[in-house]
Amino acid sequence: MKLHEVSKIVMGNFDPETSWRDLDLTKLPSVPDKERESIVLCMDELLFTFCEYGDVLYTRCKINPALHDYLSGLGFSFQTQYRYDLNNEKEPLPELNLFNRCIFKLATSHANHFANYKAKALSPFAITAGTEEYLQVMGLSGALPDLETVVRVNSKIYSNRLLDNINQKCYGTEVNTAEEMVAIGNTLLMQGPYLLKDPYGVSGKGNLLIDSEAMQQRIARHIHTQEDRGLRSLFLLEPLLTKKTDFSSHWIIQNNGDKELISVQFMMNHLQNYGGSIHADEAFRVELSSKGYFQVIEKALQVLVEDGYHGYVCFDSMILENGEIVPIVEINARKSMGLINAYLDKHWHPYGLHSWLTYVSVGLPEGFEFENLLHLMRESRLLLIVPGEYGIVPLSSNTMMVNENIRRRRISEGLQLKKGIPKGRLYVSVVARDDQHRHELFERLHHMLVSLSVKVYN
Repeated sequence: MKLHEVSKIVMGNFDPETSWRDLDLTKLPSVPDKERESIVLCMDELLFTFCEYGDVLYTRCKINPALHDYLSGLGFSFQTQYRYDLNNEKEPLPELNLFNRCIFKLATSHANHFANYKAKALSPFAITAGTEEYLQVMGLSGALPDLETVVRVNSKIYSNRLLDNINQKCYGTEVNTAEEMVAIGNTLLMQGPYLLKDPYGVSGKGNLLIDSEAMQQRIARHIHTQEDRGLRSLFLLEPLLTKKTDFSSHWIIQNNGDKELISVQFMMNHLQNYGGSIHADEAFRVELSSKGYFQVIEKALQVLVEDGYHGYVCFDSMILENGEIVPIVEINARKSMGLINAYLDKHWHPYGLHSWLTYVSVGLPEGFEFENLLHLMRESRLLLIVPGEYGIVPLSSNTMMVNENIRRRRISEGLQLKKGIPKGRLYVSVVARDDQHRHELFERLHHMLVSLSVKVYN
């Protein structure tokens, strides 16, 4: 059997925080959203941006072949392997507990898919409990930080303490019981609303805005009930800051401790939710440098090195209305959405262009086909066809289609379903002349989706 040598295998879970979180911790109230979970599970398609010639991208679901062909035509070169093909009616629809498994565990149990490949390394989105076993089964090099270190440095508690360690202003206060939360919260509420943060909350999930004593009491009762069952609490309370600008800086720490800045990205956030990323220009970086931002981050990076971490790291930061820089809101010691956009920028750099990475939240009509959207975008000259030109690049198929595909398969198997339309997200890279042109293209995409009877939620 001939082996195909590849530089690396790229894969990952986009919700690693769930697996990093201790099971004996109390939780903030939340409403389960199975459709959202399915969408997040399929965000691994976006990792194609980290592939180079010949690399293999392993995804939970098969990428739409039309999308793969389209991206290849733009110069994104990658081979694909996958665990499930939801469009293949000959393949049984996976049970939810199997479909939702960690991608590394799925790949380990499906190692025969890689029988023809000899890879040198693994490039994960984030390290989880299943990563080490996968490395062993595949015989890959283990030049990755250990799981214990990764879990520790990704906690909001860690980043809060780090600020104190490097003599920076620290906004957060740790609490270990519901009573402590109320005591500290009452003080904060006298100044205004505050954020109650789970150590591993992300993108609006696991963070709550507390704006009244009544709401605080409801949350405290919810937490106290769990404490009575033997669970322990660990939360961070921060005043809601009047921010002007969200941004992030993206770095890589080499195995020898060397540090390299990859990119600075503006973040378009809505409330506590991620809304998009776009390249920050040189003038903004000069401003950050003049205000000492990079000096603070260099100190933080050195602490990470001393604590045993190496690899990609993102610092979420903000500028307040009064001009003050908050250098570290939280640390993401993994790949990130902003880093994905930085690598898209890298692809467009030879043409002097930049990407705006964003998404559209949608509800799909019965019978919707992803290929039809690609075709219509091409016909209307909205789709970016030739590198160096302007247009919109769809980046994912299954984030948009996964819930529609599951619904379709369940109907074909004679199952009764609840009423409602399947939800999805279309991630795109908008490549334009300037901000106005960027938003014109995005508005055209909205109108096109509506013309296809797609409900647009954002």
